[in-house]
Amino acid sequence: MYKVLIADDEVLDLEGMRTFIPWTELGLEVVAAVHNGFAAYDVLMEKEIDILVSDIHMPSMSGLELARKALDSGRCNDLRIVFVSGYQDFHYVKQALSLKAYSYVLKPMDDNELIKALAAITNDLNKERERQAKEQQLRDTYMQAIQHQKKETAAIVPPLSHSGGELKKNTKLIHEMIQYMKQHMNQSLTLKEVADHFCFSPNYLGLMFKEETGKTFSEYVICLRMEKAGELLKDPKVKIYEVADLVGYRYMPYFSRQFKETFGMTPIEFRRKI
Repeated sequence: MYKVLIADDEVLDLEGMRTFIPWTELGLEVVAAVHNGFAAYDVLMEKEIDILVSDIHMPSMSGLELARKALDSGRCNDLRIVFVSGYQDFHYVKQALSLKAYSYVLKPMDDNELIKALAAITNDLNKERERQAKEQQLRDTYMQAIQHQKKETAAIVPPLSHSGGELKKNTKLIHEMIQYMKQHMNQSLTLKEVADHFCFSPNYLGLMFKEETGKTFSEYVICLRMEKAGELLKDPKVKIYEVADLVGYRYMPYFSRQFKETFGMTPIEFRRKI
């Protein structure tokens, strides 16, 4: 169950949210429901809160001030925020967006609108939890493999050279990544896109990819594209600009420059030598 904190200075609105929103069905638990920003801030500092649902316009400390102060504390970096307000003022919306608010619900509030926002947040949190679990599983597998390798090599003197003999980690995942890259070579491939597809963080997946292949993600994409370009150029029926497009380049001069850096000659020179 993800933990929720509600803050609203209007008692009826606060109780209405507590009563009429199906928190349990959404996989959520209301840890506290408070009437002002100071009380809400104290809860955020004392407990692990996943979602803050806060009225924007509260006396003494507004919902915007509460969110800003919580985020600045460094304790609530992953906090999801839903702002509730009766003020249809773009100034408030703009500030809410600057604080990375997940949603902005206007009063008089439509329960379904808030439910929809909370369901979206829950789904997002589930994906994040799944990604973290996969990363932890891979870390555990990696450490087990390292320990196993140490046991196997402990009695060998002199120690085996690592060149060409390093233990390969996560080979299956990297192979699946490379297959995905090959299938989408004609598109604008980014590490973030591939990481999202495999439910990993870009930084972690990029590090793991380089450990396994010896190349960064970008370097490997270029290698794949140039390898494919070389194959396609062997077919005289395929025009050079078509080759560029098929391997993901929309700007011919850049394709030619990249090709020359790889093969030491331009695509035209390469085709003439075939």
